[in-house]
Amino acid sequence: MVLGFVIVLAVMATAFATNMQVEARLARKANNDVKVEWICRSGIELSKYILAQQMANAQEPYDSLNQKWAGGPAGTNGFNIFLENLNLTNSAWAENTVLGQIFPDQVEFEEKIGTDARCTIQIVDLERKFNINRAAEDSMGRFPLEKTFELMEVNTGLSPYLVDAIKDWRDTDDNRRVSGAESDTYETKIPPYTAKNGPIDDLKELLLVEGMTPEIYWGSRAKQIAANPLHAPITTVGGVDEDEELIYPFGMADIFTPISTGYINLNTTSREVMQLVPGFDQARVDLILQMRAGLDGLDGTEDDEPFDTVDQIQRAGFHRRRHCQRETLLQRPQCHLRSHRPSAGW
Repeated sequence: MVLGFVIVLAVMATAFATNMQVEARLARKANNDVKVEWICRSGIELSKYILAQQMANAQEPYDSLNQKWAGGPAGTNGFNIFLENLNLTNSAWAENTVLGQIFPDQVEFEEKIGTDARCTIQIVDLERKFNINRAAEDSMGRFPLEKTFELMEVNTGLSPYLVDAIKDWRDTDDNRRVSGAESDTYETKIPPYTAKNGPIDDLKELLLVEGMTPEIYWGSRAKQIAANPLHAPITTVGGVDEDEELIYPFGMADIFTPISTGYINLNTTSREVMQLVPGFDQARVDLILQMRAGLDGLDGTEDDEPFDTVDQIQRAGFHRRRHCQRETLLQRPQCHLRSHRPSAGW
């Protein structure tokens, strides 16, 4: 009996010790969560400073992929020591990295945070995407949305219904288009809801539109999981079995945004978004991409030649070389391409 009690007490003590280790680990993680949150907040403030430094460079009145904020090497115009040495791609502590800027002293960083913390910054301009509210306006016709579904290779029988349904969701009335859907359609769903009948504020509203599926919105299950891991699908997405998952070259989330000036920055936008601009055929798009990427054909490198003025873009269909003097390139055009200052664009 004594031996039995000893064994029971030993098991209880072991279980208690194990539980205490788990509790201690959870407490440390909870404390680290607070530290990481403030590191991320500091990263946001650092991002604001980087953008402010770029704005102060009067010799580059545009946004392009070869600038520091976009992870590029940055140019020599308006030389800035801080931007010249900054490294946004190294997530560990090192001089001139994000953590290195927040904690200049490595010893202090390791004492307060530890050696396992990682932090990177990615700044993305929303002017590289097409404004969904402009695409859904009647003044734009059906071209931007129809072209999107064509490039995505969405079933041609589904495309007209999606276009009309998005337009019905965006317009201010309850008049149903030929293949659209209005409030009476959504009121029959569980739970019931009504059409927005107003500007789209959050792009995820598209997931409420009749006919829209997570695959069309995200492009694939992998992109959905990466964007929202806490609500990742377990077995099916949109009622489609895992073995039958539909995969598109890209999703609506990659192309559209409700938060932009409504103009597209041709220095940063993708091939797919560029093709949504009326009058931009494949040949002109290829030429613009070739011109801005420079000799190596890669965006975000030292030999990039971003557009400085709208005139350069308008001449892209006729000339393969830039014929502007530097004095005229420094003048700011009167069109807006980015949210914080005038720039070249379309």
